[in-house]
Amino acid sequence: MKIKIIGTESLGVRGLCCFILLNNRKVLIDPGISLGWNRHGYLPHPFQIAVGAQIRNKIRKAFDQATDVVFSHFDGDHVPLSNANPYQLDLNDVKASLAQCKVWAKGAEVSSNLEKKRRQALEQAVNRELSPVDGQIVENINFSNPMPHGLRNIEAASIMMTRIEEDGEVFVHASDHQFLSEDSIEQIIAWHPDIVLTSGPPFYLSILSNAQRIKAKRNAVRLSRHVKTTIIDHHLLREEAGLNWLREIAAESGNRVVCAAEFMGQQPLLLEAWRGKLYEWIPVPNGWHDSYVPGKVDLSAYLQKGWDVLTRMGMINTYSDSQEGS
Repeated sequence: MKIKIIGTESLGVRGLCCFILLNNRKVLIDPGISLGWNRHGYLPHPFQIAVGAQIRNKIRKAFDQATDVVFSHFDGDHVPLSNANPYQLDLNDVKASLAQCKVWAKGAEVSSNLEKKRRQALEQAVNRELSPVDGQIVENINFSNPMPHGLRNIEAASIMMTRIEEDGEVFVHASDHQFLSEDSIEQIIAWHPDIVLTSGPPFYLSILSNAQRIKAKRNAVRLSRHVKTTIIDHHLLREEAGLNWLREIAAESGNRVVCAAEFMGQQPLLLEAWRGKLYEWIPVPNGWHDSYVPGKVDLSAYLQKGWDVLTRMGMINTYSDSQEGS
């Protein structure tokens, strides 16, 4: 089993997309991408947009190879969209490949109206109904019952977790539970994983209470004590302090706890957290975003400038081809 994490916050975008390469299958999980529309009062910086464009291309290539696609839920950073904004993945770009795959999706019963519409758009794209797989084992892949979506404490907000086993190794994609649900932790532990990829708590949101922060840390330590490698990313790394939190969890659990970039042998690229600094270091002319939408700007100049500036400012040590990935 080979685990390739394609897009998440430590890789420069919003999402939790990964590609699991098995002996006879290639499973693409949560193939979506987003950039925070407004962070620190700014639209996405051109450097982040350029990185996002590269990751969208990687997801498209993964679609072309995938035998199976899993959707844990239908937020815009986890699925391709029929009404994608310029920084998301357009469903039209991948629907031909998607139609050739086996598609495993969370059911519509425990979903918001928006999620139901996005699920229907996927069904139209593949020209078939998507049978819910919550709580089932289908073709040797385990899917959890609907679990709470982290901070969203409403019944309709739920996620589906996925367990994949091959040659004695177990991988779990735990999506957006954010360590705020004991039921999710119990399920993951019961699955006896060797590696877990999951979302940490959204510390950048002021509505996250102190009690919830304490709960998330307690749950993270408990889970990581049962798992050889816990990869925690997504909401957690929309601010730099998330990396320190990972180190604290690792120290208390005694096991390996890393972000997705570190798991992939790369340096964390926290572009959501650094957005204000990027605008300071690499100014953006007025009207740039309006020109980007119709494709009237060259992203390559900002891409190189971004790597150069981040290296000079000490945000990353060095830039190499491995940072961009294949």
